[in-house]
Amino acid sequence: MQNLKINLHGESWTLQKFECSEEDLCDCMKVAARMKLPLMKALLDPFFYYYLNITSIPSVEHLSGSTISGLLNSSKNQIEILIDGKKIKKLHINDLDHELLLFPLYNTNKTEIIKDYSPGIYVEQKAIGFIASYEIKLDHFTIDDLQFNLFQFNDKQLLQKPTYQNKNFLFRKKETLLIYQNSFELL
Repeated sequence: MQNLKINLHGESWTLQKFECSEEDLCDCMKVAARMKLPLMKALLDPFFYYYLNITSIPSVEHLSGSTISGLLNSSKNQIEILIDGKKIKKLHINDLDHELLLFPLYNTNKTEIIKDYSPGIYVEQKAIGFIASYEIKLDHFTIDDLQFNLFQFNDKQLLQKPTYQNKNFLFRKKETLLIYQNSFELL
C-alpha cells in the first residue's frame, strides 16, 4: 500500500456567498447593529462571531453558503507530488494548462464558468502559504491516473482538489496567512 500526497503551496483565492436561515440572519443583523456596522462589514470582524455565539457560524472561514476556492494561478504557486514521503514531482499550474503546451503532460479536467453574481452578500479572501495537503492510499501509483481539476472563474484560474482514478483525496491540513479580505453586497 502506497501513500500518495499532493501539497499545494502559494496563494489561494476564496469567494463565499453568505447564506443562512431566517432566524440566524435576524441574529446576525442584531449583532451587526450592536457593533454599529453593516452586516457585510461585520462578517469580516472576528469579534462579530464571538458576540454572535452561534455554533453553525463559528467564523468567517465557516460561513454557510456556496464557496469557490482553490490555488490561484500566480507566480507563487507550486504543486508537490509525494509517494511515501519522497518528492517525485514539483510543478506549477501552468504545467497543467493544455492551452499553453504543445501536448498535454498531465491528466487535467478544466471547467470554465463565466457567471454574474446573484444578489447577496459575498466575502472574498486571499491567503498565502501552505494551501492544502491531500492524501490517498493506493496499491500502485501511475501519474496518468492522477487528475488535476482546473477551474476558470471569470478572470481567475484555480486548481481545486485532485482525484486519483475517480477517487477523492482526503484533505489533511493547511497553514495559511490571510493577506486580503473584502466583503460586498449585490442587490
